[in-house]
Amino acid sequence: MADEKKVVCIFEDNLDIQLLLKIFFTKRGYQPVITGDGVEAVAVVKKHSPILIMMDVIMPGKDGIEACKELRESGVATPIVILTSKAYSEDKERGLAAGANAYLYKPFNPSDLDATVRPLLG
Repeated sequence: MADEKKVVCIFEDNLDIQLLLKIFFTKRGYQPVITGDGVEAVAVVKKHSPILIMMDVIMPGKDGIEACKELRESGVATPIVILTSKAYSEDKERGLAAGANAYLYKPFNPSDLDATVRPLLG
């Protein structure tokens, strides 16, 4: 299984951004697992053991900050990047306090995404 792709979990409800992230990670040799619902986050992460989690804040079911906090409380140590249009400093502070490793604002360009995730991917 040496050629097995490393999984990146993406929790994002916007289909255009899902596609962009899918292309971005696939081109870099990662296997994206995508869902648009924060409620499923813990189960999806436990099932796939990703090396990175991308988390939108505004999603149906459960927002990304709540899902991030739940992941951390369940013992998940995988790096989490919050990806959101919520650009107030209070929102960023909430995300980082919930356990996110990084906070990236939408809209973003691929070079900003690359600069954010590269250090987290090792």
